[in-house]
Amino acid sequence: MAKKLLKKNFKKVLAFDLGGTKLACAVVNSQGKILEENKILVDLRQGPRSLINQFVELGTPLIKKYKLKAGAIASAGPLDPIRGILLNPTNLKTNGASWGVVPLIREVQKKLKIKLQLENDAAAAMWAEHWVGSGRGVANIVIVTLGTGVGVGVLANKKLVRSGRNLHPEAGHIIIDHQNTDSKNAAWLCGCGNYSCAEAFLSGVNFTKHLSEKWSEPNLTGEKLVARARRGEEEVLIEFRNYGKRLASFLRSLIVLFSPEKVILSGGFSHAADLFLPTCEARLRELLTTRREGVDLLPQIKVSQFRDEAGLLGAAYVALARAF
Repeated sequence: MAKKLLKKNFKKVLAFDLGGTKLACAVVNSQGKILEENKILVDLRQGPRSLINQFVELGTPLIKKYKLKAGAIASAGPLDPIRGILLNPTNLKTNGASWGVVPLIREVQKKLKIKLQLENDAAAAMWAEHWVGSGRGVANIVIVTLGTGVGVGVLANKKLVRSGRNLHPEAGHIIIDHQNTDSKNAAWLCGCGNYSCAEAFLSGVNFTKHLSEKWSEPNLTGEKLVARARRGEEEVLIEFRNYGKRLASFLRSLIVLFSPEKVILSGGFSHAADLFLPTCEARLRELLTTRREGVDLLPQIKVSQFRDEAGLLGAAYVALARAF
């Protein structure tokens, strides 16, 4: 399908990337080039209403300037991409209260007056890699987004993997530590309401939050953690190595399920991979020792070449593929 997009005569589409922290909007052409981009912090104060207004604020001037007719939204989940609705999104809450079901496409489409599609942000990132990134020409890919949350997108035999009822598989909410689940350790409470999901351990936000509480450093940020690790602070380096081991356990489960040739790490926290990936790869080789004969399941692991653009590019891919 990626080759077909290149024949669409440089058509342009509107692309949104909605995360738990930021909303980005861009115009992207059929060659995968971002022509213009804007982003703002997500406003959660008035629930979905304030967020929908932000879509309008960012999208309207670009639609007028480029005379756009179609677009897509890549969003954190859970969501139903076919019906265009958010399903009580884990990282979008107002004063701690969940949003329930949000008919996002209907409401945004009504205000912007263009045809829109909805896709999970990890699936969108996977499409971006397959289209114009390090996944080009690869038939089997797992992408793991490490940011405010943890998302997983899977391409198997060149087809996007959906779960039942056309939903996106929320693999970031697989429980990976039953000891902490049973004890209900508050440090590992996930935004979904359960304890010890992969997201509770592996999202950049939760990793930082845990260490902030553990060390009684309320002003600790991910940027400060990374800087301290790169200065060689052993206490911090140990935590990154532990992170790498947990990530390896999570990846092992995904690998035996989907048999990817390549695993791509994306999202803001992936750019600290030099601090945890060597440990992760070493542990993963151990965990897959018995799964390398006949068909070698040990995949190549890459960090995405994109900084923050994967969701936008993937949304554009979806819009181009479905609208024209």
